[in-house]
Amino acid sequence: MANDSRDSPEAPQRPRYIVRNAKYALQPQPPREAVVENLINRGDLVVAYGEAGSKKTYVFVCSVGVCVASGKDCMGFNTHKTKVLIIDEESGERRLSRRLAEAIRGELCDENIDLEYVSLANFKLDDPTDAVILQSLIEESGAGLVIIDALADIMDGDENSKQDTQPVFSALRKIADSTNAAIIVIHHSNKAGGYRGSSAIAGAVDLMIEVKSEDGNSFINFKTVKERDIERLNWAAEAVWTEDQFYLRAVPARVKTTFSKSENYVIRYLEEHQSASMDDIMDHADTCSPQAARQAVYALTSRGKARRIDGGGRGSKAIYGLTLEEL
Repeated sequence: MANDSRDSPEAPQRPRYIVRNAKYALQPQPPREAVVENLINRGDLVVAYGEAGSKKTYVFVCSVGVCVASGKDCMGFNTHKTKVLIIDEESGERRLSRRLAEAIRGELCDENIDLEYVSLANFKLDDPTDAVILQSLIEESGAGLVIIDALADIMDGDENSKQDTQPVFSALRKIADSTNAAIIVIHHSNKAGGYRGSSAIAGAVDLMIEVKSEDGNSFINFKTVKERDIERLNWAAEAVWTEDQFYLRAVPARVKTTFSKSENYVIRYLEEHQSASMDDIMDHADTCSPQAARQAVYALTSRGKARRIDGGGRGSKAIYGLTLEEL
């Protein structure tokens, strides 16, 4: 149903604040309602970010949106069925409709799931009027989960500026609190792999999720990098496309092993020479001290990344090689 809210009369002015007291605080408060169990609750403000090609739109706009709207599990998480409203400022109606149709069919759902979407409405949340219009739209829809794609499209200011990003996230915070809807904002990574923009973004949200997936690779890794109400999480999924369907399948997370500068030297030296004595490893250390190389051999051995291959024994010269497992 088409409805241009910008042609409607201006929404009534809401009070700027309400003064509460200790008696109010001590009243029984309603329990927090989960949208995605152990991850996202009603009223949460969430940012999910990733590089281009990381499939973040397919994951959060399509798969999470469809699963929550239908009450189906998503990536191994239980969901609580609730109305979903998607604010699309990036894909456009045709592309988003096609992707949503793939996700709906992929979850074996039909037209009766409780999901609505608005494309290219040009909401700018650094404009107070637009923030009021968006809040009214959420209230009218009764949505418990709102997904916005993407942050750069809902602000006129510079996302690298604290002064410009704070009004946007203040508006989102007030909307989430007033409507009791969880709000997920899709965002982009910077060249270093972190989220793009001001540090004020992380400070303003309840949860920040990093999405990593190489373009053309179906494996997607997720980790929380900021959380207020949950434990730090790391999980993974495989994106599955068929002829006209899309869905996510939970798979074990792949945690990339990192090594110190001296450990990297030892790995490189053993890769080049297949095996080497401790003396040889120490004598040829070029990016660290000999003693650091010695400690790195012991550290790699204890982590199962290197092993002693000479058989050991009193008086025998220690010879080391890499293990056969993938580093």
